[in-house]
Amino acid sequence: MNALATVVLILWLLALGRTILNLLFVPRLRAASPARTPLVSVIVPARDEERAIGRSVRALLAQTYPALEVIVVNDRSVDDTSAILAAIDDPRLVVVKGEDPPTSWLGKPWALHQGSLRARGELLLFVDADVLYEEGAVSAAVAQIESRGAALLALFPRFVMRGAWEHIAMPNLPLTAFVVLPLWLANRTRIRTLAIGGGPGNLIRRADYDAAGGHEALRDAVVDDIALARLVRRAGRRTEIVRADDFVSVRMYHGLREIVGGFTKNFFATLSRNYVAAALSAVLLPLMWIAPYAGAFAGNRIWLAALIAMTLVRVVLFAALGYSIASALFGAIPMALVWLWILVRSTWKTGIRRQLDWRGRTYDASRTRFGAD
Repeated sequence: MNALATVVLILWLLALGRTILNLLFVPRLRAASPARTPLVSVIVPARDEERAIGRSVRALLAQTYPALEVIVVNDRSVDDTSAILAAIDDPRLVVVKGEDPPTSWLGKPWALHQGSLRARGELLLFVDADVLYEEGAVSAAVAQIESRGAALLALFPRFVMRGAWEHIAMPNLPLTAFVVLPLWLANRTRIRTLAIGGGPGNLIRRADYDAAGGHEALRDAVVDDIALARLVRRAGRRTEIVRADDFVSVRMYHGLREIVGGFTKNFFATLSRNYVAAALSAVLLPLMWIAPYAGAFAGNRIWLAALIAMTLVRVVLFAALGYSIASALFGAIPMALVWLWILVRSTWKTGIRRQLDWRGRTYDASRTRFGAD
C-alpha cells in the first residue's frame, strides 16, 4: 500500500510542477492593436442556440477590430435562433441557412465547413455560439497571431460557472489542460498530440486552413476544435495557445444534467474509442482523486502527503484562474465521481451501443473519431 501511495504522491508532485510551469509560461492575451488589419471572418455554428446566440453575436459585432464579418450558420434550428438573428441589423452579419449534413458528416463540422465556404477573410475565427467576446478580443488575437507568425492561435477562455455542480464538474477541463498536459511545451514544439484548439476560439490563417484540408478532413471528428489544431500541425504548420481569460468567456453547460449529456458524446472518443484506455481511466480517476482522502483518513502519512499535494495543485490552479477556492478544497471527490459516471456512460453509449447524440441528431458512433488521428 505504501508503494502505491508513493507512486501517487510522486505523480501529484510532478503535476504540481507541471501546473506551475504551465501557469508561468503559457502566454496571456494582452490588449493590442495589430500592425495590419486583414479581414477576419468569424464563423459561428448555431443549432438551437436561442439561449446565447443574441448576446454572443452582438458581442462579436461590437469588436473594435475594423475589418470583420460574422458568419452564423443556422443549422436547422427549431427554436427562436432564426428570429433572434433576424432581429440583428448589421451589414457585417451574414446568416447562412444550413443544409442537413451529408451521410458521412457530423453536424458541427458540416456547419463550420459551410461557413468557411462563405468566408472572405484572410483569417478565419471559429467560435462556438455560446462564447462571449469582450470588445478588444479580436484585435488582441490578430496582434498575437501576427507577431508570433503561427498558423493557428487557440484562445483558452474563462469558464463561467453557476451553481454547485458546475463549480464541481466543469473545472475538470482546465485541470486536464494545466495539470495533465505540458502546455508550456506545446507552444515550443510541433508535436501533433500537443496541439491545442478549442471551441471558444480557433483563429487560423485561411491559406493554412485550406492547405491542411479544412473541415472536410474533419467531417467525422467528434472533437473538431482540438482536431483542427492537430490537422494544422500534421500539415507542418505551427499552432499556439494563449490564455484569453480577460477577453473570452463561456458557460458551456447549465447544470449537472447538461454537463453529463454534453461530455457523454465525446469522452470515449478522446480515448480513441479504446476500451483498455477507458478501463485504465476508470482506475486512475478514483486512485488519484479519492484514494488520498481514504489513505489520509486511515492515518497513512504518505497518503496524507499525496492529499496535501493534490489539494495544493487544485488551490494553485483555481486561484490563478479565478475559480472557487471552496470547490478547490472540497470538490475533488464529487468531481471524480461525476467524471467516472460520464466515462462509464460514454463508453457504454458511444462505445458498446455505438450511439452518439449531438444537438438533436443521432449518429453511428463507430463511424466517428476523435479528430485528426
